[in-house]
Amino acid sequence: MIKSIFFAIFHHERGPQVLHQVPDGSITPSPPPSTDPPPLIDFDHISSHIIPKQELCDRLVTICTNKYRLLGYPVCLEDRRYERNEFIFNFAVVLDEDAEFSTYKSVVRKLAKLFKALEEQSGFLSNEVTRASVYALIEQVLEDLNNYSECMIPINESNTINIKLFPTYAPPPPVKAWHVPVSTVQLELLMDATWDLTMQKIVPHIDGINSVRRISELADADYALTKKAISHLLYYGCLTLVDIFAFSGIYAVTADISSLLADTQMQEECINYVRSSESTKIAFSDVFALYCSLSQGVTLKKWCIDHFPRLKGIDVRRFIGFGIVKGVIYRVHKYPVATNAASMPVPAKLATFLKGGSSFDEICTEMQVGEKKVLELLEGCDVQIVHR
Repeated sequence: MIKSIFFAIFHHERGPQVLHQVPDGSITPSPPPSTDPPPLIDFDHISSHIIPKQELCDRLVTICTNKYRLLGYPVCLEDRRYERNEFIFNFAVVLDEDAEFSTYKSVVRKLAKLFKALEEQSGFLSNEVTRASVYALIEQVLEDLNNYSECMIPINESNTINIKLFPTYAPPPPVKAWHVPVSTVQLELLMDATWDLTMQKIVPHIDGINSVRRISELADADYALTKKAISHLLYYGCLTLVDIFAFSGIYAVTADISSLLADTQMQEECINYVRSSESTKIAFSDVFALYCSLSQGVTLKKWCIDHFPRLKGIDVRRFIGFGIVKGVIYRVHKYPVATNAASMPVPAKLATFLKGGSSFDEICTEMQVGEKKVLELLEGCDVQIVHR
């Protein structure tokens, strides 16, 4: 949230000056008598950065002071009509120091470029009459961006302040060939004819079962473009990535298993998702006990045999998938490690995966063979299987 917006210039006699500030008194003290709270910052202390030398103009400036962050974009215009042949101004915003500020960089850039154009066209900022409207403009910008994350404010018949704050997301995790994308929204309802062609081809094959490599093959799409499209969907939270489901896999509970016990809404979601049909009735206590029974050293196949009577009405694939997505269980991966892979009687491509950094999922996907085939190729070789 924006704490303040202000407009400052370099006065040829008095130096850096704040001409307009919203709220009043937020940057420089209001003249007495005034009931405004004290300023958020000491403007005199940072004025040389808000109105810098000409060499630092026309670029983004970020300043942290008194637990606040200031973003500005000082502009310098050279012309003989100005005192000292130049006019320097800056529209700056004030945010909390620990607030996400990347989306506000475009705000100060747009304000600077818009008012630079207005000044060049008509002297909008250097003229005291037209400059008086700046206060109302920045006041409306602050209110609209804080309340609606966008603004469209007319300045005159030809110019409008159009700004929209777009949310920022963390970079998506790397997409690997053996990852399985699971949709968190109904992609078919979001997709239209304007979507990327690769995206349109791969979406029908995103079913929580197919790996990225398999999706690329089924959609007859370039693998690199498929990865990029899936990464794009990940960025906007439309997908999550899980491991390839296999009954030979090993699963165990995480420390977050307690969150399932405490969250009644998640419990209801879990029951509705993992049951094999809508008419099936299962108790959450049974589902929770099954999750807690997963442990290292026991394959899913053996676990299903041991708990077969209790799995009535439960879809095992969805049971595992829900636990992975919610973070209450995790997959224990297997990594083959060879002491001297180069001298082993195995295919050269397989030998490159025997250094301890490649899981069986990666090996099987890249070699396009099953785990059983990989184990047959490694039979009789000096290879250790590490679970982690």
